[in-house]
Amino acid sequence: MAVHAHRRRLSWLVLPLLSLALAGCFGSDDGGDSREGKPRVQPLTRYDMANDCYVMKAADAGHVTQAKDGSYAADAAAASGAEPLFMKPTALGRYLIMARDSRLMAAVSGKVGSASSPSDSSDWIVEASGQGRFTLKLASGKALAVAPESRALVLADQPSVFSFALAEGCTPYPEITVNAEGETFSGTRNGEVLGFADAHVHISATDFLGGSKYGTPFHRFGVTHALKDCKDIHGPSGRLDLIGNLYGNDPLGQHDNQGWPSFASWPAAHSLTHEGMYYKWVERAWKAGLRIMVNELVENEVLCTVNSLLKLKANNCNEMNSVYKQAEMMRSLQDYVDAQEGGPGKGWFRLVTTPAEARKVIAEGKLAVVLGVEISHLFDCKVSYGLLPDLPGIPLPDIPLVAGETPGCSEKSIDEELAMLHSVGVRQLFPVHEFDNALGGNGIFNGLVLNLGNRLDTGRFWQTYDCPEDDYYYSAGAIMTTVPELFNSDDPVTSLLRQLTGGTLPVYKSNKPQCNARGMTPLGRYAIGKMMDHGMIIDLDHLELKMKSEVIEMAKPRNYPLTSTHGGHGGISMAQARDIFNLGGLIYDYKGTGKGFVSGFLKARETHAASGTQHAFAFGFGADTNGMGAQAGPRTGDNVKPVQYPFTLFSGPDWGGEFSKLKPVRFDQQRSGERLYDTDRDGQAHYGLIADWVEEVRIEGGNEALSALYRSAEVYLQMWERALEASKR
Repeated sequence: MAVHAHRRRLSWLVLPLLSLALAGCFGSDDGGDSREGKPRVQPLTRYDMANDCYVMKAADAGHVTQAKDGSYAADAAAASGAEPLFMKPTALGRYLIMARDSRLMAAVSGKVGSASSPSDSSDWIVEASGQGRFTLKLASGKALAVAPESRALVLADQPSVFSFALAEGCTPYPEITVNAEGETFSGTRNGEVLGFADAHVHISATDFLGGSKYGTPFHRFGVTHALKDCKDIHGPSGRLDLIGNLYGNDPLGQHDNQGWPSFASWPAAHSLTHEGMYYKWVERAWKAGLRIMVNELVENEVLCTVNSLLKLKANNCNEMNSVYKQAEMMRSLQDYVDAQEGGPGKGWFRLVTTPAEARKVIAEGKLAVVLGVEISHLFDCKVSYGLLPDLPGIPLPDIPLVAGETPGCSEKSIDEELAMLHSVGVRQLFPVHEFDNALGGNGIFNGLVLNLGNRLDTGRFWQTYDCPEDDYYYSAGAIMTTVPELFNSDDPVTSLLRQLTGGTLPVYKSNKPQCNARGMTPLGRYAIGKMMDHGMIIDLDHLELKMKSEVIEMAKPRNYPLTSTHGGHGGISMAQARDIFNLGGLIYDYKGTGKGFVSGFLKARETHAASGTQHAFAFGFGADTNGMGAQAGPRTGDNVKPVQYPFTLFSGPDWGGEFSKLKPVRFDQQRSGERLYDTDRDGQAHYGLIADWVEEVRIEGGNEALSALYRSAEVYLQMWERALEASKR
């Protein structure tokens, strides 16, 4: 989760920056058949009915029909006279049952009838009663049964037994589809996996920032509930979208609330407080070759608290609590995808905890999902400054800033939290995020807003020094900004910030980029060592420049690989970049346009070669989607060759070499409800457009860039394997 202020043009100076930067690096076109192109099955288990059309037959009666009044009966002698029913999974073994009139079989006033919208009364739990025979009940305990004389379907204590047979003529349940034709690749090539890695996203960032973000990557009742009208969260016309409006440089800004089916104003590349990773969009990216996804569990206590105070809501803003909640959400998402695909383990979305698991999953043609953590209070290691004076701009790079501070953790609590994170499947960590913590200082890349956030979080503004004049891979530091008139406004947000900060800002005398004077603390050194002992993947992004070097020096005796996955926040020198490559680590850029990717790939390849390392090279990316990180906008320029729809991946002159034996996958424009997306016009409006972005990469960089991209999953796994081996040293 990151803020890329250099990518934005800000007119309303302060609070847009605050909202964004404190959030930090944080079938048919409208039908629901997620089994497109897959063989239809006669149901033998309670999972087999997922997203397909069936007729029901009672064991001791006839086939199920629907009357005009919405009631049901098991009174048809033949399947041809039965009502075709679409079975939409809400969870493993649970279904919405929808008739052709789009109404759902439901408990209505104590009877079995039809409902226009889903609820607990239409969420049927299917249980096996022998092979191909099933009973159905609701969470209330009442079961679906056939009345002996009338053959009407009723609710009873004892269930009747039903079977299902494949049928035609259903109305599919509303859902987003991937608009792709062809089966995505599987297997390995010469013992290596093929596919690309997104090493930094936030699919689980549903409730973070005190509920500022609207939408979820899945919902048991599907897209109509996951991505519906956002009015309840953002207010009429988006007037209560405080974070989004401030980011848009207009605290009184508005947007169209409507999600499904029109998606009039969101998702969009510039709309950071709406869901961008609905699971069907992720599925489209997977079909394009996404094989490693690192989901960073994320929270920002400062912005969560500010948003909660403004909205007078009580939210638990503890960052570690949010991490564990999001880890559980990721397991629920995996189960939900399994339910859509026909049962446990059948989904394309698989959480993994070892490189071996990831290789097995990818060889099966599925997406391996790694859990990471990107928060400022890792292990609850918050810091509160006490005795040290607030002296901004005083160069203190060689003074360990530990006296007079109160850490929120200890060596014992670090051990306990690290073990807990490992037990819930976390394998990648950011030691520091946007603010100073008890482990060390954060890398400065924003000269005003994050400094204000640091004051709110720790009680003190940054103390800084002039960043070294060096050869940089990613530039270091930022020009520190002082705006005395910051607090002149009387709007509610500014008034709250004036109260929280005391209404003052520091004065920095240097006009050179400033780096954070706070380096690694003794607790930080202890924590980094323990991360290495656990074989954790350590991301250097967001670490203070000198702290990056300190971690690199700790890694060298153990030959421990390190990573930078989304832009090197705080700076990375060329020497540090070469060290990262020499240690067997990787540097993957923040994801921009296809043209930007090709430029970054060429720079990374040159630096990798100059390092003299023998480790393999590849180039993936960190999209930072859902993390309040800017997404690539529309493709512009006189010499831009447009993406032509439909386009085909894995076929054509740029897809030679390792791609030559793959089956082609054809992509039409992505349709979400009534909205048709175009990467040239809309940019990376949602995660499904990564497939279109791959076509951008092909246009801009040809086979050379594609080969580097599609080796990035393998190189990520090699790095992870080296980390586990180094952990034993």
